[in-house]
Amino acid sequence: MSLLSRSRPAPPPPTTLPVHRARLGRLTGWFRDPRNPLLAAVAVVVAYLALVPAGTMAVASLQTSFLSAAPTSWTLRHYTETLGDPDFWTLVGNSFGYAAATAVISTVVGFGLAYLVTRTNTPAKFFARVAALIPLIIPGILNTVAWALLFAPHTGALNVLLRDLRLPAFDIYSLAGMVLVQSMHVTPVAFLMGTAAFTSMDSSLEEAALASGAPPWRVFRTITARLIRPAIMSAVLLMFVQTISTFEVPQLIGVPGRTFVFVSKIYNALQAFPTDYGTVGVIGIFILAVASGGLWLSRRLSGSGAAAQTVTGKGFRPTATDLGRWRWLGLAAFVVFFLVAVALPLLMLVWSSLLPGYEPPSLSALHHLTLANYREIWHTPGLLDSVRNSLVTAVIAGAVVTVISAVVAYITVKTKVPGRGLLDGLATVPLAVPSVVMGVGILYWYLTAPIPLHLYGTLTILVIAFVTIGLPYGLRYIVPGMAQIKDELEEAAAASGASWPRTFRTIYVPLLAPSLTAAFLYTVIVAFREISAAIFLYTQGTQVVSVTIYQQWSNGSYPIVAALGVLIVAFLAVIVAVVSLLTRKTGLNRR
Repeated sequence: MSLLSRSRPAPPPPTTLPVHRARLGRLTGWFRDPRNPLLAAVAVVVAYLALVPAGTMAVASLQTSFLSAAPTSWTLRHYTETLGDPDFWTLVGNSFGYAAATAVISTVVGFGLAYLVTRTNTPAKFFARVAALIPLIIPGILNTVAWALLFAPHTGALNVLLRDLRLPAFDIYSLAGMVLVQSMHVTPVAFLMGTAAFTSMDSSLEEAALASGAPPWRVFRTITARLIRPAIMSAVLLMFVQTISTFEVPQLIGVPGRTFVFVSKIYNALQAFPTDYGTVGVIGIFILAVASGGLWLSRRLSGSGAAAQTVTGKGFRPTATDLGRWRWLGLAAFVVFFLVAVALPLLMLVWSSLLPGYEPPSLSALHHLTLANYREIWHTPGLLDSVRNSLVTAVIAGAVVTVISAVVAYITVKTKVPGRGLLDGLATVPLAVPSVVMGVGILYWYLTAPIPLHLYGTLTILVIAFVTIGLPYGLRYIVPGMAQIKDELEEAAAASGASWPRTFRTIYVPLLAPSLTAAFLYTVIVAFREISAAIFLYTQGTQVVSVTIYQQWSNGSYPIVAALGVLIVAFLAVIVAVVSLLTRKTGLNRR
């Protein structure tokens, strides 16, 4: 060791703050950024909305006497009894067969129509798009009512026509009838998914194959179908998940035909006395597990397929395939779909609303046309109250969803706050929780929750359900709009000394106005139409219009239901038109 190294003084020990002071400093710094407490508050709210109902239902399935004054204990008896019952697996077979057939049919039809619109020279594409999307305006319960009237066993207009043609009548109250009605209702969703997939896919491989002399059908089969396979599988799984949890078709079509599925079994069990909450919880958890697995697999498929990726950084425009004289067959496909999915249900609603009692269309029936049913709407007990309840809950839910979605979108898109990925995941959890499961879970929670406010039997519990269900849809509109805003605007505001709340209020809110309005209006539509969760949460005095329609139908008041349905469709059509204008203005409908 050298003299120089021996003579060098030792460095002073590092100065450290006490551990508690260091932690206090970090905590103070965390609160100094207003976005951090906001993240925590929003995360708690979103987690509460998404996870608590499902957790409460899981607890109910594991207790011997849930919601009972008798002593309770933890048990697996409900699982062993339910899963060991042969009738349960018959229920599984009916539910899976119904959902799988609907998913396949709606995806095939939806993607087929999307291909004709986006990748071929089929004429009248504007009409084609309108024809494919109008069914979204018709609430599911009204669509189901219309088809039940069209195929009524003895007086249904289409069954009368079939008998006149010496053809066998169609039994709407069957599994095939359930598949038909539900397929017509969800096909537009598959069409939207197919349109997005076909528009985003580079057509260079197809162009090369066509230039080599391959016929269009062979190009579609060997190239297009393979490239689009992940999107198709994703759509099939999402249609399956959506179908397995809907209330309208199983209750109005399946129950009269003695074809029971999960939703109808849950509803009937909750109407029975005494209520077997444990068995209902087991079925709900089973549905949740199936839906979660389907959503997870759908995201894996939509995010995979690297070998089929053709979208690059180069600009491209999908090239329309020349179908020759077959292009008129493509137009005919849209005309047929429009007639079946749009014209027939709407015309049946209008026809039924103009008659004092339902009867099939005929020349003699024209003498009975009247507007009395529309006047009767104003005098039907509870009907106007249910419309008011629907408007109040839908508007409040739309406002709450818009605020929460805006904050979640800002945190996930514009910040690097730790935990933002978890927040985004929590906000999309309701997609994996079917509406019927959400309704039962919320019912269970607010019957047992140790909170000072008694929410069951109030409109507040319906608002909570609608907010939970509508949150993913609100994000769908706001996240793309947030991503389009340059960060330099916020940086300039911060450099000028503006606080973050003021920056958000004066910069983001005005620029996001079209997206915020579209999210608000679309959530209003979702809440106004919702019945799968509302049917388990309403009480006397808190009925919403979808529940009232179901009750009026059950009581045999078909003309009143039809008249109210016509007015609701007209109202929702106006809202959809406004949403369409806003999304076109903000660019959300462009790919």
